[in-house]
Amino acid sequence: MKVLFCYRYGVIGGVSTQLLNRYTHFSAEFEIGVLYESDHGMVAHFPPGVARVAATDDAREAAIRDVQPDVLVVIDSPSFLTAWQRAGAPGSLILEVHTTTANLSYLGDLAVQPDHIVTVSEYMRGKLGALGLSPISVVPNCLDERWYAETVPPALGSSPVAWIGKLDGHKRWRAAADLLDRIAAARPGVTPLLVGGYTAPVSEVSALTTKLATSPALGSARWLPRVDYDMMPALYSAIGANGGLTVSTTTDESFGMSVAEALVRGCPVIAPAVGALPEILPEEALYPPGAYAEAADKALRALSDAGFRAALMSTAQLVRERTHTEYALAAFRNVLQRSAKSAKVA
Repeated sequence: MKVLFCYRYGVIGGVSTQLLNRYTHFSAEFEIGVLYESDHGMVAHFPPGVARVAATDDAREAAIRDVQPDVLVVIDSPSFLTAWQRAGAPGSLILEVHTTTANLSYLGDLAVQPDHIVTVSEYMRGKLGALGLSPISVVPNCLDERWYAETVPPALGSSPVAWIGKLDGHKRWRAAADLLDRIAAARPGVTPLLVGGYTAPVSEVSALTTKLATSPALGSARWLPRVDYDMMPALYSAIGANGGLTVSTTTDESFGMSVAEALVRGCPVIAPAVGALPEILPEEALYPPGAYAEAADKALRALSDAGFRAALMSTAQLVRERTHTEYALAAFRNVLQRSAKSAKVA
């Protein structure tokens, strides 16, 4: 069975990373292809020929005609729906929804009826059900084998407090910088660390670098605009092994992949109680949205209280099980059995 996943951005992180994590196990059962509108370094992470770019409507139509997929999976990228129709609507159509932002508006204006809706959490199932969409299945995000490989974390000489995300309003990087500032001011010797922003507009980068340069408490901060995905498991392990943690300031999360990644690698997380995060984090790890003083207090406690750190990690095994690739594959296989029109599912 040929399954073609379509997504806007080939950028490390988020949906593209999910497609990469799925690939090894999914490709053992299905002929997997990935089609992007634009690439920012992700295509090369797949084996040659698996992922490609179709930058225009005509190119997207031609690519779908060429593949003739048995199942087309469109992820938060409505331009592919038009291309699929123009290509003759081959196979079954599955809409996969990860976004929680205003990008959801396209779902209320669909010109085609999908055979199935896929999303990544019970939170999102409820959100989409409220829009009148059905049938809906949950295929949780997954982590591939590299997340379970043993590493020997280096001794860093300080405890990093890290924030990982895009430099945008959804992830609230400005609130994150202020939160790291507050933590570093209260606990000299920690290393504030921001990871992400490789594709951010110049204005956002300028605002971040100005913040880092003008805040005395952030004098020891490090900003890594881009970390190769293969290095991320070791980064989380190093943060956790050196007594550090990650903090989140997100406005909403359909799943919370960076949170899951941290827990799987033994790194505690402090995050707002939004979206699907309460599904994967213990109560001790959560703070009310916008309550950054409470978030700072929790982070400072995690830097010094071993019992509290253990409580923050209490859902780690659950997350390991839920994000195992075999679990996601079984859920996806069930979706295909319910929706595939033109091919037999193993």
